[in-house]
Amino acid sequence: MKPVMLLTLAICGVLTQGNHIERIQECNAHCAEGIHCKAKPHMSFAFCESPRKRLISSAIHSVNISTVMKCEKTKRCSLHLSVTSLIQISEHLRGITVCAASVGMLRSCRDVVFPRGTREKLDGQKVAVNHGCFNMRPDQQVHVTLRTIPSYCNLTWSQVYNVPGCHNNDLRENVPECITGKISYNVDEERRRLLVSVSGMLEDRDYHLRLCHKAFVCTATEEHVLLPKDSPHKIATFQYSKALPCLCIEGWSSMVDAPRTQVCPFINRTDELWHGLTFDHEVEALSWEPACSVNVVVTLCQMAGEHLCHNLVNSRQEVHKKKKVVYSKVDAHPRLCVKFSTDLGDWIKCPFLKGIFPVWDLTLQWGAGHPQAVLTSQINANLSLSLCRNTKNTTCDNIALVSMEKAKSVAINLTADVCRPDVCVQVTRTDVDFSSQVLLCDLQCSDGHPTRKKSDHEELFWTLLLTAIYLTVVVLVLFTGYVTLKIFTKKQ
Repeated sequence: MKPVMLLTLAICGVLTQGNHIERIQECNAHCAEGIHCKAKPHMSFAFCESPRKRLISSAIHSVNISTVMKCEKTKRCSLHLSVTSLIQISEHLRGITVCAASVGMLRSCRDVVFPRGTREKLDGQKVAVNHGCFNMRPDQQVHVTLRTIPSYCNLTWSQVYNVPGCHNNDLRENVPECITGKISYNVDEERRRLLVSVSGMLEDRDYHLRLCHKAFVCTATEEHVLLPKDSPHKIATFQYSKALPCLCIEGWSSMVDAPRTQVCPFINRTDELWHGLTFDHEVEALSWEPACSVNVVVTLCQMAGEHLCHNLVNSRQEVHKKKKVVYSKVDAHPRLCVKFSTDLGDWIKCPFLKGIFPVWDLTLQWGAGHPQAVLTSQINANLSLSLCRNTKNTTCDNIALVSMEKAKSVAINLTADVCRPDVCVQVTRTDVDFSSQVLLCDLQCSDGHPTRKKSDHEELFWTLLLTAIYLTVVVLVLFTGYVTLKIFTKKQ
């Protein structure tokens, strides 16, 4: 039968850790109750030797690694790595060496030896051994190795173990390296103030508070406060300008590599991200830069209803993090809008709907015996005039290209076709990359004059308006008659 190596494990993964960490009082190495063994510093650097026949298939039977805490009266705890094993005693096995090594820490080893009398008495029996504990820090990756004494080749046990990080609630509340303090706040929206209080921080350390904009890291603003450790009230007040979802309150103890905690009061205010559209009149450029790091698709569109906005061709831009969006040569028309699309939905902003923006427009009138399209513009612009068939597959025929001068109007004669119910008149600006359209449909010619067919809402509006005017006139006539009659009665 070929010799079989005992155990050589190299597991690179995170062992499942519960939220609760075991508390211990002592960290001394010892064996099972009633069995004598003792711990010694590891000093041997000898090369391994070939194992004896009896040790080929037996020595180290099982190993358990766990994280434990040793707590002081101040309720502050230190973090340790506990190693226990089940060892089969043999006359050729004097003891076991345990070593723990990690990035950023010295390799630490400890020997647990069995006296000769114990070896002779318990030869062939399995003994539980507690190898004591090793100092650790949160979130360390530790390489644990067990070797026999003397060191027999191919009779080793090894494993990579991950110490829980500060995300563990037990560590976050008891281990100084993980204690961040708990931040509470109230929002005064009228004064744009945040009233902040801190509890559960380290008593022997000052505490930092600041406002920051959170992305991969939290970028500081000018709002920063240091709360002294001897201050009875750990409170602060911060002013903010915008209720952004990435605006957070960050806190940490005044110590090297202190863990930090953030709370973000306006994390659900996503609508605040879609402000900040700017327009440069000189170059007709529309731009937007996100105030927070965000993944969003930005598209130019033309409003066609209360919640309907048709995307313009070649206007889609994807934004990752804080990339600036710029659209060159944009027509500042009230119907031209910007659509922001994320996994949570769409937001539409129309920057030219309100404010003073020079625009162009189309109206229809009757002149010189013909229907006319009257183009007006407050800017120098090139406009394209087309007639369109208002069918399922809309087709348009260009009939005129007009160069408009600022503050002037141009009248273009049209044929009687515009009076047909399936014909629309469309105007588009052609000297920009992104333009809105003006489309007039359902035109009816009454008494030779082109008029747009009124909608049911428009007809109702005019009916109510005429009724109100009629009732007003009736009331005025009755009131005038009443006053006249009263005057005549007094004279009589």
